[in-house]
Amino acid sequence: MLEEENRLLVERMYDAFNARNLSPTDDIFAPDFYSHPLKTGVEGVKKSWASMLKAFPKARVTVEEMLADEDKIASRTSIHGVPQMNDGTLPMIIEIIRIKDHRIVELWGLTNWLLLREP
Repeated sequence: MLEEENRLLVERMYDAFNARNLSPTDDIFAPDFYSHPLKTGVEGVKKSWASMLKAFPKARVTVEEMLADEDKIASRTSIHGVPQMNDGTLPMIIEIIRIKDHRIVELWGLTNWLLLREP
C-alpha cells in the first residue's frame, strides 16, 4: 500500500506542474527536499517550474512509465508543448524520487533536452 501512496504523491507533483499550480509544492515536497539536478530545494523547483512555463506556456508532462520500490519511485515522462528532439521525438525526463513521511525528500533526474533542435 505504501508504494501506491508514493505513486499518487508523484502523480500529484506532475499534476501540479501541468495545472501551473505551484501552491501544492509545499505539501508535496519536504521542507528539507533536495534536487540533485538543480542543486537546490523547494524554492528552486518553484523557480525552475515558473521559468519553464514562462518559456513554454503549453508545456505539460505525461507519465509514460512509473515503477515503485519501497520508498523510491522511478518515472519516465515525455514533455509536450516544447520543441521536439533532433529525431522528431519528444524530450523526456527520467527521475528517481525518494519519499519519506508522505513527502518527496530527494530527486535525481536525467533529460535528453541537450539534443533539442536548433530553432
